[in-house]
Amino acid sequence: MCFRRGQPLTFTLGISMNFSGRSQTKWVALVGTILFFALAFVFAMLMYGLTSLPWGNWHAIINVGLLFAVLGAFYGAIAALDSSSGMSSSDRPMLRTILCGALGAAAVLLLQAWPPQTFNVIGPTIGFLIGAPLGWLGWQWAKYVDF
Repeated sequence: MCFRRGQPLTFTLGISMNFSGRSQTKWVALVGTILFFALAFVFAMLMYGLTSLPWGNWHAIINVGLLFAVLGAFYGAIAALDSSSGMSSSDRPMLRTILCGALGAAAVLLLQAWPPQTFNVIGPTIGFLIGAPLGWLGWQWAKYVDF
């Protein structure tokens, strides 16, 4: 990437850093969408787990809640920054990629912080073995579908 004289840095990075006027409302909408999905995922986790969560073990509930918040923020970042989602105000693929990479790293760090006795390796392994081929097939199929 080449920085040219006379061109603003925002043009070269593809990210608008102008916080005045109309762009401020776009940033508020972006952050609001991400926070909405993060909180919605945590709320859904709590509603689903009302009877099954270990309410005596608050540390485990906080760990699971943080993981669901990160996954919700991941989903919200995609919804807010992809023009094909129907919810976004702009299409920012570079910012979406950076944000999703950071949120994915945060999810991995959260999982690694769990105590070893509460983390079962079989579940994520089976999830990977099922999810990876299905994800690949989904991306292959999505290339040919016109929504």
